[in-house]
Amino acid sequence: MENITNSLPTRYVLKIESFSLLSENGISKYESNEFESGGFNWKMIIHPNGDGDGTGHISIYLAVIGASLLDSVCEVNASFSFLIFDQIHDNFTVMKGMERRFRNIKTEWGFSKCISHKTFKYPSNGYLVDDKCIFGVDVYVIKNQRIGECMSLLKGTELYKNEWKITEFTKLKKRVYCSEEFTVEGYKWKFLLYPTGDSRQNGQNISIFLESVDAKGFDCQKSFKAKFSISVKNQISGYKHHKKSGGVNWYSATASGWGWSSFMPCCEFNDPKKGFLIEDCCIVEAEVFVVGVVNCLT
Repeated sequence: MENITNSLPTRYVLKIESFSLLSENGISKYESNEFESGGFNWKMIIHPNGDGDGTGHISIYLAVIGASLLDSVCEVNASFSFLIFDQIHDNFTVMKGMERRFRNIKTEWGFSKCISHKTFKYPSNGYLVDDKCIFGVDVYVIKNQRIGECMSLLKGTELYKNEWKITEFTKLKKRVYCSEEFTVEGYKWKFLLYPTGDSRQNGQNISIFLESVDAKGFDCQKSFKAKFSISVKNQISGYKHHKKSGGVNWYSATASGWGWSSFMPCCEFNDPKKGFLIEDCCIVEAEVFVVGVVNCLT
């Protein structure tokens, strides 16, 4: 037991008159009215003759209730202490204290053996005077910032195809070119094409990437996973396209583009007999479908 003589922060107090009549009237459990603390609603629960293994004791619990827990992932951390008033010395005594996490699968915490009947009824302790007693609880809601994510896998999404026709290819002089944007599953995309390869290729291969336009604006918790392939179409009937597949990647603010730096040798691409560049025109095609999305947990 610890005696508290100084005033405490806001607390909820329950005064019971005619304590002995609770049992006589068959009241084995009493739930207080609701009270608010830290933006959540609470109540105190008292079992005057004990709960569970609390025979010979008074059991006391603190419960978060009602709309305080809005969904299965909402939770609140709280530090709380149960009190009993010493009517002789005019101060509260802390019976028990703890810090716990409240959520929808565990809405109440407390003690089945909070105070024994012997201690409670001992006259010099001042807890039960003229069959009257006063219980209380101090609740401190700990303001934690909840950080988390929600990952959703998508079922039944359709494969989307988009073509990018590039004319006068040999006249392209810039290092990189972007296609017009197209939309898949509500997300905007574009091709990035390096006619003579990115910085890693030294003019040996063309480089092609599929970039998410939206991903650059995502926060750190947002991302989505897409499966895709990229082809340079062969324009000679009966010949195979040059296709790279197996791209299954998470798109995020720090990884907004995926593809192949060494997509295809420039010598093969530029050879008119191969059929990929006909009349200075080539066709790039992407096949895309989104398989999963990660959002910030709210």
